Amino acid sequence: MDIFLKDPQQEDYDVYVATDDEMVVGYVCFGPTPLTKGTFDLYWIAVEPKRHHQNIGRKLMAFAEEKMKSRNGRLVIVETSSQPRYENTRKFYVGLRYDEIARIKGYYKPDDDLMIYGKYL
Repeated sequence: MDIFLKDPQQEDYDVYVATDDEMVVGYVCFGPTPLTKGTFDLYWIAVEPKRHHQNIGRKLMAFAEEKMKSRNGRLVIVETSSQPRYENTRKFYVGLRYDEIARIKGYYKPDDDLMIYGKYL
């Protein structure tokens, strides 16, 4: 976030916010994956918990995907944890037609796998 805020000319990170009555209710951060052609990483997407199930996350993702496409994006990669508290996060990505493309067992710690999802744009 600091890079994005301090250097408006940088091209590594894009950050967009969703607002309601001038209050930030969510944001998305993504950028091109270094050394790839057309691959983007989704670094963060967050929606205020009280605003879950209001399609804010879906709208942010659709907006981000369109921005990626406008920059010749062809593939989006998302990483998350296998911990039970991230179950809704994983369901969110699957609901947006992201596929689980890899899983690294014990990545974060024993019994906490790295789950990698991807979607071709």
